[in-house]
Amino acid sequence: MVKSFQPTTLSEALDIRMNYDVMVFCGGSDIMIKYRSWSGTPAQFPKDVMYIGHLKELKSLDVNPSEITIGAAVSFSQFLNDERIPTMFKKPIEQIGSVAIRNIGTFAGNICHASPAGDTLPMLYALNAKVVLMSKRFRRVVAIEDFISGPGVTCLKNDEILTYIIIPNTIFSHSFYRKVGSRKANAISKVSVFAVADVVEYRLADVRIAVGSCGPIVIRLKDAEARIIGSNISESDQTVNSLLRMFDDKIVPIDDVRSTKVYRSKVALNLIETFLAKELRQ
Repeated sequence: MVKSFQPTTLSEALDIRMNYDVMVFCGGSDIMIKYRSWSGTPAQFPKDVMYIGHLKELKSLDVNPSEITIGAAVSFSQFLNDERIPTMFKKPIEQIGSVAIRNIGTFAGNICHASPAGDTLPMLYALNAKVVLMSKRFRRVVAIEDFISGPGVTCLKNDEILTYIIIPNTIFSHSFYRKVGSRKANAISKVSVFAVADVVEYRLADVRIAVGSCGPIVIRLKDAEARIIGSNISESDQTVNSLLRMFDDKIVPIDDVRSTKVYRSKVALNLIETFLAKELRQ
């Protein structure tokens, strides 16, 4: 029989995590679907569960000039409603599911679910986000791209809890987000692209591009980005074509019930081209 735990403090939660093999969750918008059962019957969890969505320590949302720190229990709605958060960081969150899902869903759950279609992941990759992992004995900070190693696979240890997400509070002159799904609401993405850039006197001072749903993990090519930094955006057709070829080599989508790999690849490249060849010139 599956046991459930509801600790009253983060310290107690870490104790439980150390002493029991439990599945940790906050909102449950991913986990309840993954382990759903017949209508009217309890979810079929494979092991004991621990709910931490109520913990005060994990419901904090701190914003300062250098970084944004998001507690694991902070809902998407809380993030969206905070006026201190830059608008460009809210774009992907606004398109997640429905209001009901945004009211319970969390960044931490989206990250730990580690789906390449996760709505928050392209933004977190592009912004160089980090996650804070805590156990009773240690605390470590891991870059998002090092935390996720494959679909549903992370470096989270059996005694650890993902407690906070840290996003550098960097403002860019240009931002771009597109999510392609079967419909406008409550849709899992077929392709998503999040990109930001800083343009100073028509030259790229910084650029980051992350693509979701087109491989086993989110795709971001830092070497490719570095090659076009410093280029003149008004004379960048050759640079754009070169970057598209590099992305084309790395984009390896699959055929599934939502879309085909040919469609995903074509749309992803079109969106990257739109950002580089059109959005940056406005």
